[in-house]
Amino acid sequence: MKTKILKLLARFLLLLPLCAALLGAGCEKDEDDELYETAEGYIVGSFQCNGSEIRNFCIILENNRDSLITSSLSEDIFNFPAGIIKSGHNSFTGGPFFFPDSFRYEYKIRFKFRVQNEDELVDCPLAFNTMGIPFSWENWNQAILTDVRKPLK
Repeated sequence: MKTKILKLLARFLLLLPLCAALLGAGCEKDEDDELYETAEGYIVGSFQCNGSEIRNFCIILENNRDSLITSSLSEDIFNFPAGIIKSGHNSFTGGPFFFPDSFRYEYKIRFKFRVQNEDELVDCPLAFNTMGIPFSWENWNQAILTDVRKPLK
């Protein structure tokens, strides 16, 4: 009986490191995942840089916690009504075309994001004739979005 217990214990001790290695391998976090924050927010406007077909969207996070600009969002996520998505940008303020107030909190999305590093920032030339106060781009962070989806209602 003691021999069987010793053999079983020896096998267990031999297999223990293998099991620990196999179980531990699946628990390692992807370093990129740590850079991304999960959030919900509202698409509130859009714009295009001069000479670019790429659509940039303006997103305000829940509770007005931050304001983001991203080009990593597809126009196809919503069926925007005609006229709400305009070409170019607001040449009066030098900023985006914001949606009318009635649509301001209509287009909610859930996503992961990270603010772009200094070397990833996109230089977006905009031509404008400011008669009043120019748009405050410094209040908006350029961000990369992933896992974008509409939240359940």
